[in-house]
Amino acid sequence: MMKNYLLLTVSAMTLFSAQAAWDGTAQAWSKGNGTSTSPYLIENEQHFAYFQQQVTAGTTYEGEYFFLVNDLDMSADAGMKILPVGFFDEYVNSDDPQGSLIDESKYFLGTFDGNFKTIDNIHIEYIATDFQAVGGTGLFACLDEGALVKNVILGARSIVTGGELTAGLVGQMNGGTLQCSASLATINSESTFGSGGVVAIGAGGKIDRCYFGGTLTGNSDVGGIVGTAMYGVEITNCYNKGIINAPNGMFVGGIVGSAYDSGTRIVNCYNVGEVIAAETFISSPQPIVGDADFSVLVQNCYFLDNGKFEEASGIVKKSDEEMKSDAMVMLLNAGDAASPWEADTQLLNNGYPVFAWQNNPSSSISFVQKEVVKVGTHNGIVYIHGVDPAQVVRVYNILGRMVYEGRASVIDHLQSGIYIIEVDGCSAKVRI
Repeated sequence: MMKNYLLLTVSAMTLFSAQAAWDGTAQAWSKGNGTSTSPYLIENEQHFAYFQQQVTAGTTYEGEYFFLVNDLDMSADAGMKILPVGFFDEYVNSDDPQGSLIDESKYFLGTFDGNFKTIDNIHIEYIATDFQAVGGTGLFACLDEGALVKNVILGARSIVTGGELTAGLVGQMNGGTLQCSASLATINSESTFGSGGVVAIGAGGKIDRCYFGGTLTGNSDVGGIVGTAMYGVEITNCYNKGIINAPNGMFVGGIVGSAYDSGTRIVNCYNVGEVIAAETFISSPQPIVGDADFSVLVQNCYFLDNGKFEEASGIVKKSDEEMKSDAMVMLLNAGDAASPWEADTQLLNNGYPVFAWQNNPSSSISFVQKEVVKVGTHNGIVYIHGVDPAQVVRVYNILGRMVYEGRASVIDHLQSGIYIIEVDGCSAKVRI
């Protein structure tokens, strides 16, 4: 069997700039055990670069947890570039007459909590030099079953440049979950069968409470959230406010470019962004889905009426006033007890509905367990009872940022607020 292309595993260009926030180097994190109660802490740009290197080299981190502590500046304005996390490497077995697929992809299979911090000023680039190589371009090249990526913000100063399967956050999604995340990047895709503001190809898994607010330029099968949706992928509670630009392409939509296969769902979504594409005898730009077969469920979706588009099954147009109304929020929530949608009371989105996580982007501090640490406070001083001198005490603020790490049982320098005290995976919440 022959394989006609090389798997690239280099991690980043190493151009140096004294002014750069990130200088191209990588460094292993030193905090956390990779568990749900003590995740690996990504505290700086070097830690993220190391994470990218390790996954691209084949470490899946299956069952392990990561937590982004701070905003990251990856120095794109200083000429720095980085490859995606992982590599999509699926190809046809040339020795098999049936053309079976071989999958040697480097998937991330753990949990990555972006903590609503912003990964910004990053230039993600991968363009294959061989027609058989794919790679997948985005913050993550590919995800599969078991992966959970959440609370990730790709900032507005970010650039994504790629060939096939190019998007802001995930190139190829074969399973897993992407939730409560946003891409505000400028994306330039050469892909001929999948370009997305958030995910290039959704071939399984779930994409929930995500939005695109950047500019996407692509060819065919181009969508604000997902370029090509198939194999039962679920796209729920998503919106696009970005510019979707495919002037010479087909199958272009505000939410999804093209959608296929029974079980594929596009539900509770809306588009207020501009959609630009060619008018052909088989395709025209659409506000929600560029092209879908009869088995795809499109339900409770809406678009801002600009006089260019018509309604379709499951797709309703609304005026600007209607889109900004409380009634619109109720329609999008559609009886969902979790109420993922809220009114834009803080004018984060020009008055259009936003997610609850946007109005309240505090960390879930998902690695905190039940309250079993004995903690007391008095006059602004925190007393931790029964701590062994060898045990490490960590203190997180309500945003999930670590503000203290050490072995003291008395902490007297914290400002007023709510904190999580964690000792050996056990924790307690205190108010000062």
